[in-house]
Amino acid sequence: MAKLNMGILGGFTGKVGTVVGYIRKGQPVIRALPQKPQVEASENQKNARMRFAALRKIIPSFVPAFSIGFRAQLDEKMVHCVAFSELWALGVVGDAPECAIDYSKVIVSKGRRPNLAEARVERDGDNIVATWAPKGNIPPADGTDEVYLAVYSTAENYIRVVSAPALRAEGRLSMPAPDGELHCYLFAAAANDKETSLSQYFRV
Repeated sequence: MAKLNMGILGGFTGKVGTVVGYIRKGQPVIRALPQKPQVEASENQKNARMRFAALRKIIPSFVPAFSIGFRAQLDEKMVHCVAFSELWALGVVGDAPECAIDYSKVIVSKGRRPNLAEARVERDGDNIVATWAPKGNIPPADGTDEVYLAVYSTAENYIRVVSAPALRAEGRLSMPAPDGELHCYLFAAAANDKETSLSQYFRV
């Protein structure tokens, strides 16, 4: 990249030959056009690019859930990095050009906290309702654990996390149902530290 002050071209914008001109902070600048790779991408490279493209569309949507479910890891890593790593490992299936997200394999929370026993998530009118056995865990779980429900709408490409988590001892929580096909993730989080459970998946 170089500044263009004087010369036969003067200040310009757009492509001329092998260079492109543009204005940056009020100054005319030129740079070389990017070169296209001469070697065709391998199948592994094509698959990686397609997987990356699929993930890039949904990662920002899943960040609110990851920021809670992976909070124990966020002291060392940024939430986007954690989300990308987990979704890359499990959430993308197929090879180029058929890469897609398998929402049943997506994990939005991971930890050693006991899972919710006998958990169910169902649509009830305009709401999504989650229920579980308050004392049905092995090993026994703390009834003061906070239970979160995250609901992803494919129509909206957006995830909603329940604004007021329920206590594990309550055995039930509900939240308004978004539009479209819904992928739901239920998990528990310790009230007094960063430990969480593995998220459980439901489709409604």
